[in-house]
Amino acid sequence: TLHPQHPKGDSLKNITKLSLSVAMFVVAVGAGAQTDPDIQRLASQLKRNQQDLQGYTWQANYTYTVNGVQRRQDVYRIRTINGIQDRMQLKSETTKDPLRRSNGKMLSKKERQAAYEWALNIKKQLDGYLNPLFSEKAVLTAKTSTEGDLLVLRSFNVMTDGDSVVIRYDRSTLLPRSASIATLVDGSPVSLEMEFGSMEYGPNYATKSVTTGRWQEFDLVISTVNSNFKKSLY
Repeated sequence: TLHPQHPKGDSLKNITKLSLSVAMFVVAVGAGAQTDPDIQRLASQLKRNQQDLQGYTWQANYTYTVNGVQRRQDVYRIRTINGIQDRMQLKSETTKDPLRRSNGKMLSKKERQAAYEWALNIKKQLDGYLNPLFSEKAVLTAKTSTEGDLLVLRSFNVMTDGDSVVIRYDRSTLLPRSASIATLVDGSPVSLEMEFGSMEYGPNYATKSVTTGRWQEFDLVISTVNSNFKKSLY
């Protein structure tokens, strides 16, 4: 947890709740809005915050759309083992309707699988920005500004040249509201949008996220809803 300026009451309670997600480096910038913090110390706190959320399991609902039409839904139980997310699939539903190109040609099963795996790959790469090494770099290179009641953190070239990370959080509560990540995968623009929530007396987490990319002529979107966070027994 972070203790710059020793804030009291609700502010201290809110600061102690931030953890693994991009919210981790939001909190570092939140401290920076009030004083010039020890960036190295704040960066080391991010790793401790990550360990906090690693003690939880949760349910993730993935909804896949192609060109605006829902094609698939997966439900996972997720936990973190040795810093790596482990997903156990609980349920999967896939539409039987054929997927066609603009010329009317139907995609083969192999092509549909390739599109599905590409979408999961870009989500995995974008989720990589939550890795403590890259979130630490984002803290060390961040530029901050204010927009109304929000403090905005902007970082560039965090994982690859030309990428960007933007995080917005409430200036009064020091709680993150949302984050945006944009980069290129195989030369194609991809993005991740997140909204944040928090557990009572526990870490913050991404309640919702939307991953977008374009595979060949198809716009692919994975909408994720995270819920049912529970302290792990293992």
